[in-house]
Amino acid sequence: MADRILVAYATRYGSTAEVAEAIGDELRKAGVAVDVRPVNEVRDLSPYRAVVIGSPIYVGKWLPESQVFIERHQQHLRTIPVAYFAVGLTVADGGAEILRKAEASMDQVRMLVNPVEIGIFPGRLESGGLSFADRTVIKLIRAKTGDFRNWEAVRAWAQAVRSKLVPA
Repeated sequence: MADRILVAYATRYGSTAEVAEAIGDELRKAGVAVDVRPVNEVRDLSPYRAVVIGSPIYVGKWLPESQVFIERHQQHLRTIPVAYFAVGLTVADGGAEILRKAEASMDQVRMLVNPVEIGIFPGRLESGGLSFADRTVIKLIRAKTGDFRNWEAVRAWAQAVRSKLVPA
């Protein structure tokens, strides 16, 4: 019987990886065995009783590697509890329309595997490490730089989702 939870993520500049680690840490505090790994490094889901999958939102969508991971493991993921989380800069401003758009970033993966829960969190943008193309986009859309992640919200979500991943 699988007895671990996998927190799998895609990340471009590390912010989503740090959110995934925080989710994993919170689940571990509750006594759950957890592995936190990039989606590209996961080959076998058989050791896991549940999976949390996360991606940053870029241009209104998840990174392709997260979607490919879900497509590749779709059969297995449909047999266990799955939760999704997204990290995006625009959600820092809040607002119903912004949150609706952030949720829409998951539409394609939700059609593949319907999650038991979703989480949407503000991200971090530090222009120094960005690619030329990403810096250009950031200038065009006048995105604010800084760390907008709300660690309290991430931890609270991880605590709340645990009961849906590991029923008592």
